[in-house]
Amino acid sequence: MAHAIQKGRPLAKPKIFPPSPVLRGNAASVYERCHPDRFKLFGNKMETPTTVADETVLPVFAHELRHDAESSVWVFFWWLVLAAPEGKESVCINHIIWSLISSDDSPGNHHHMLLTMLDCEDEKFQHDFIHPVYHQLLPLVISTVTLIRKDYHWVKEEKYRHPEYLHDALQRLILNFVLENKYTSFMDLQKLPEPRQVRHALVGPPPINVKPPSPVLVTLPSSRGKKSKAAGSSAHETQVLSGVSSNPKSVYGSLMVCYIACIASLTGFFPGRE
Repeated sequence: MAHAIQKGRPLAKPKIFPPSPVLRGNAASVYERCHPDRFKLFGNKMETPTTVADETVLPVFAHELRHDAESSVWVFFWWLVLAAPEGKESVCINHIIWSLISSDDSPGNHHHMLLTMLDCEDEKFQHDFIHPVYHQLLPLVISTVTLIRKDYHWVKEEKYRHPEYLHDALQRLILNFVLENKYTSFMDLQKLPEPRQVRHALVGPPPINVKPPSPVLVTLPSSRGKKSKAAGSSAHETQVLSGVSSNPKSVYGSLMVCYIACIASLTGFFPGRE
């Protein structure tokens, strides 16, 4: 759940927002073909949203669609922290990271602290976040953290306050990364069925039977009980993403689950939304 929703109010007003993600190379044509309306609405130029000066023009705080974008990110982060690559050296989870991501005690505050620590350019903490085999994912992780840490309740420009902006931005980050790394070996490396262990003996191992939620499928039920493709997806995109498991065994599969989760939440079928 998004931190702002758990707190029941907007997060602190940010001084600056991160620039809007720009699609690189073939990603731009692929995305425009799959999401023409959003490509036209948000464009493909690097722009930096600004913080609103007159707070009286802001809407009343409520659970917005953009908050669900953060939920899809936590599914991906949970997978990354637990993933133990097959045939590679065993590397334990940093006990601080485990306590922050798994705590039931004010989880919103712990999750927000984890995002802050990942975004503070502490390389050791960032490298401890995931198994060394997956360290090429760190630029994507940091870009994602930088994006979701800011509360767009405070943004001035109307298009960045649009309910679909964060979903769009996350999908652009993922698509850039997938197309630029599709031939790298770690993307298809299978993970072990058992999760990584926690480094600190007093904390103990993560529960073997803990699984991340399964919020998405390529084909979703419509409100009439029939099946329909996820909103905003094309036949080409559905074909590309088809066969992705809700319990992925590779980085590629996990990224695709996060990508589809962004689409699924736009349909209103994301768990927790009515």
